[in-house]
Amino acid sequence: MPGSDATKRGPAEPQPREVAGYRLLRRIGEGGMSSVFLSYDVGAGQPVAVKLLADHLAHSGEFVHRFYREARLSRLLSHPNLVRGLAAGFDPEAGKHYLILEFIDGPTAHAALTAHGRFPVGVAVRVGIDIANALQFLHSRQYVHRDVKPDNVLLHPDGVAKLADLGLTKRLNDDPQLTSVSQNVGTSYYMAYEQALNANIVDGRSDIFALGATLYHLLTGEVPFPGTTHEEVIRGKQNAEFRPVQELNPGVPLVLGQVIAKTLALDPRQRFQSAGKLADALTATGLATTIPALGAGDAPDAGSGSPTRADLSAFDRANKTGPGPISTTESFAPTANGPSLSGEARPRQVRHPVPVLLALVAGLSLAAVAVGAVLSVRSPEPAPAHPPTGTRALLPPPLADRIPAELPQ
Repeated sequence: MPGSDATKRGPAEPQPREVAGYRLLRRIGEGGMSSVFLSYDVGAGQPVAVKLLADHLAHSGEFVHRFYREARLSRLLSHPNLVRGLAAGFDPEAGKHYLILEFIDGPTAHAALTAHGRFPVGVAVRVGIDIANALQFLHSRQYVHRDVKPDNVLLHPDGVAKLADLGLTKRLNDDPQLTSVSQNVGTSYYMAYEQALNANIVDGRSDIFALGATLYHLLTGEVPFPGTTHEEVIRGKQNAEFRPVQELNPGVPLVLGQVIAKTLALDPRQRFQSAGKLADALTATGLATTIPALGAGDAPDAGSGSPTRADLSAFDRANKTGPGPISTTESFAPTANGPSLSGEARPRQVRHPVPVLLALVAGLSLAAVAVGAVLSVRSPEPAPAHPPTGTRALLPPPLADRIPAELPQ
């Protein structure tokens, strides 16, 4: 199946021992666009993370621009739940574009899910509150993240979840040519339906959808809209049908399942209208507990001298009984169904129909979203649900008819 040539990873790249005066101690992360290494800032007396743009993208103006955009925003936008940027530049001796970030001695949420199984309810709720707060901060400054997913959520050992990777972040009043009208960015499993149609028409509610899909994945071990190709995943979102969280994890209280279902509404007007309101709804469940310390040194290639403060038993105990309800003896969260948001349980198939045929976004011509529009996305990360391998798609005309007429903030 077709893939995106821009982000295909070629042969393993030889890595320098030092970049911009930072000695690279070990690799702690890798993707199609970049690699991340642990280093140490002698002057500041603290560990740092060094992110290097992949060599095969170093001559692409688009990807170099995104890399330095992330660097600028990570320094400009300072919040306790955002990964902080420290410096960036190009090292001619090493031949590398680099970004220096604060080091988070903990795994991504996706890595924790893969290693330890689905999240305890209270831990997932705490992650949701933290990331919703980060999004509220971004949205209040007129930025949309556009790539919220488990792989961009870092679990700090101090019990804080932080949102990473601002490379796809867009300012709401940016020149629309920043992302071509025929181009889409994001990750298939988590992006909102309207973002799949056109990445320029999104607002904060698109990030809310992605956070809801992320929490669904953390709580169930499955994505809400599975599929083997990008087209299949997006068509599933058009139908707006997914299995209720409680069906996959009976330990999730009804009230939490309903909060997540609201974030996954097809029509942005039926979702929470701000990330702050989502954070309030998650807090009101009373389910949030603390995030256990899961050290970044738990990665398979971590050296014996790597820093780590792992406490893996929290996840292991919570998942020792398999897919059944989470044990209430571990103080993560109660498993009994809480009060209902609507007073009744949702059916097996959850459907969020758009009330009427919605008009196309003002200023966008029908041709921009017609059959010929080619959507290119970043390759989806591996997931327990069948991962889509196609990263380029032609969306049929019915999908274009569902764009909301307005996306008020």
